[in-house]
Amino acid sequence: MRTGFWLLPPLLLLGCAGEGGSSDGPDATDATPASSPASAADSLPAALIGTSWRWVSFQSMDDATGTVRPDDPDAYTLRLAADGSVGMTLDCNQGRGSWTASAGESGVGGSFTFGALAVTRALCPPPSLGERVASDAEYVRSWLLEDGRLHLSLLADGGIYTWEPLPESEGAGRTSPSGAADAGVPRDPSDGGPLAWTVREELPEGLALKREPSAASETVAVHGPGTILDHLGCQRTEEAEDAVWCYVQEMGGGPVGFVPAADLDPAISPDGSVAMGPNDSALRAGQGDFDATGTIPCARSAGQPTTACPFGVARSGGGYATVVVELTGGGERVLYFSLGRPISVGTSEADLPGDLSAREESGLHLIRVGEERYELPREVVLGG
Repeated sequence: MRTGFWLLPPLLLLGCAGEGGSSDGPDATDATPASSPASAADSLPAALIGTSWRWVSFQSMDDATGTVRPDDPDAYTLRLAADGSVGMTLDCNQGRGSWTASAGESGVGGSFTFGALAVTRALCPPPSLGERVASDAEYVRSWLLEDGRLHLSLLADGGIYTWEPLPESEGAGRTSPSGAADAGVPRDPSDGGPLAWTVREELPEGLALKREPSAASETVAVHGPGTILDHLGCQRTEEAEDAVWCYVQEMGGGPVGFVPAADLDPAISPDGSVAMGPNDSALRAGQGDFDATGTIPCARSAGQPTTACPFGVARSGGGYATVVVELTGGGERVLYFSLGRPISVGTSEADLPGDLSAREESGLHLIRVGEERYELPREVVLGG
């Protein structure tokens, strides 16, 4: 498995003291987040709420860098939800986190910052600028709407990211995070729609993933029956009457593209329910807002006997959860679960110790990250 998460600095505040919080790490069950998307959303600028954008350029103040433009603007998108959460497409990866902003007297500019941001770490074919965009998000400090475009400026004159509206923001496209929507189009996860899809079993030859929402568009991948796909938004097109396409990515990372909604079923979670959004587990874990704490057996190196390692878990339901494990000798490991499966790993250190692998035996997740070993009861993820 080649996927994982890189964690941008705000999410590395796990276990650190904050307003109303605690510095005791995962065992501190009374920790409260310094701020939450819900509270931040009360003062978000109306001009930005529910908008969706695609990246068109980065203008560096360094002449050696100059202007950087992505080969495919649609591969880099930004969705600013009304609840203060943000979703990003970063080439073949996805990012989730929070955003806060204020507006000046003009109402078309002001301060802007991204909060905790967790990003999948699939290996995108070169050239890919996803990691650069995700890393620079930490340094965004202001916004400006000008000529219909959103300009996000980095601190210390570091440069300006320019974004243009996705078709949905102009009234014809995917459903928006604010919930605008045609009754026949599935809701976005951020608006309470399904978090994931399953490719229908009635497609023995698989389902073609298209670059654009059209049967005539280039096929970028083929997914077999039963493949789990992350739900990134759906839209109605003019290609044919009632044609609805969904923007998807295979769970754990891979190419993004469009498939017909008619060929998808909502993914079923381990408890038999349809997992519905939003998934805020990574955000809550980053703020120290855990549903449960305790200890699990873990070992840091091959041949080392397991010891009791403190953990905290934030759950979103349907098997979506983020587990933070406090390592013996210092540091933390972050384990991400979707539909009850461990799919990726994050770290508070510079590098991961190795690939993630896992199996389940008798209700116990046996997880390896390189030489590290974790034994995590199924109930930690699902609750109960």
